[in-house]
Amino acid sequence: MIPKIAAWCLALGIAASALADDTKNQIPPKPAERVPQTQMGITQLPNEKLDWYLDEKFGMFIHWGLYSGLGRGEWAMEHEGIPADKYRQLAYPQSGDNYFDASDYHPEQWAALAKDAGMKWMCLTTRHHEGFCLFDSPYPNAFTSMQTLHRDLVAEYVKACRDAGLKVGIYYSPLSWRYPGYYDVTGTNCAKNNFGFTTDPSHLENAREMKEENYVNVKKLLTGYGKIDYIYWDGGWLAQKGTDADGAYFHEPGKYLDPSNRWPIKPEYQDIEESTGKPLGIMGMVRKYQPDAITNLRYGWMGDVIEEEGPRETTGKMRTSVICDKCLTMQNGGWGYNAASVAGGNIMNRDQLIGYLANCVVRNMTLMVNVAPDRHGVIPQLEQDRLREMGAWLAKMGESIYGTRGGPWEPVDGKYGYCYKGDTVYVHLLKGYDGNTFKMPPLGQLHALKAYDVYSGSSLDFNQDSDGSVTLNGIDRKASPADTVVAVTFNADVNSVWGQLNTTVNP
Repeated sequence: MIPKIAAWCLALGIAASALADDTKNQIPPKPAERVPQTQMGITQLPNEKLDWYLDEKFGMFIHWGLYSGLGRGEWAMEHEGIPADKYRQLAYPQSGDNYFDASDYHPEQWAALAKDAGMKWMCLTTRHHEGFCLFDSPYPNAFTSMQTLHRDLVAEYVKACRDAGLKVGIYYSPLSWRYPGYYDVTGTNCAKNNFGFTTDPSHLENAREMKEENYVNVKKLLTGYGKIDYIYWDGGWLAQKGTDADGAYFHEPGKYLDPSNRWPIKPEYQDIEESTGKPLGIMGMVRKYQPDAITNLRYGWMGDVIEEEGPRETTGKMRTSVICDKCLTMQNGGWGYNAASVAGGNIMNRDQLIGYLANCVVRNMTLMVNVAPDRHGVIPQLEQDRLREMGAWLAKMGESIYGTRGGPWEPVDGKYGYCYKGDTVYVHLLKGYDGNTFKMPPLGQLHALKAYDVYSGSSLDFNQDSDGSVTLNGIDRKASPADTVVAVTFNADVNSVWGQLNTTVNP
């Protein structure tokens, strides 16, 4: 404690330590800071390179591929055990009404929808587990849209993102059901599967070819489409068992390839680091060609960010020592187009989407919501309608979402949570919170200057007690019941509270 405070305390007969403890109790704990870690020779991106991701909060996921023709979700090939030679017919006209023709694929319309929804980035499945590439791969065994439609669908998508001012995200899965070796990487112990594959020594080389195609495909995605902002890996686990990290010995997702690895990449496909002469691994290539791209953990490397997937409600404390994305799909019945779900209207409503986003924002997380275009490239109208409803809500509430950080206090599951930006704290009152008053804890020595309802912009009555707590009165819970947001503006930046004990205090 500095001398001026100590002298004041002694004059009043108060122990300096008591004042320090009392003041400390009025200050919320400083959120844990993310410290970049190193694994497999690759260091996580520094925090400043992830700021845009935390600022922009809300993105569009897009699952689109041959499975869109079947209309039974993106796992139809595996669930139904459809052989690869039969499944590939979905890419050709003879499959009839199941033909993936992309005839109404206008990615600029997808981008316009994303902007209408208040989304700030997009992420397209460039290749899902079915193994069909929406881009022009140079690998001899690749199966691509250039071969079938004579179109590089990823190139069209990337251009649309950039033209709309959206960040560019790509999804890629190293898992491919086209390769029997995926279930039997050693050729000695084939895992149970729905395709009828059994143990075969040839699977060792087949698995190596799958790995090699991935290496070539990833390099093409990293070098052929300009700046990539975000990469979502998915499917690093082997034989659909264990974790993505468990498959790292096979995929070699780190900085370098191991020359003694049992599944080598042929020299003509290797990407060599000039300074060392060593062949780069998957993340080695990412850092070489896309040094600012944010990646997740599903290729076996630890990732710059982690994921929480699926519709389960987000609960618990703030995620501040890690950067965490939640992703979910709007339709029931899978992430890829599901005709029955669309016909039955089994699509999330606006208030559900609002609840998911609010729960992420108060926990310092981001949210990606998936849409599922049909085989022609059209996003179902009901999904479009719901996203535009979401965008209209965000047009009023955006200040309490974009550019904020979770806190300064922990959320209460199902009821409320906080985020802040500059000198303003936003209180998100969810459907589970009952009442039209709210008491905000003390924020150190900061003084509240005004309070208002974010949705309407109307001023709110409030009073600040002697302990610094702020009571908000007459809150309108009807205008935006899924997430009523109240803003309280203070006389200094919220971040300043964590330095108050080192600041001179005048009695």
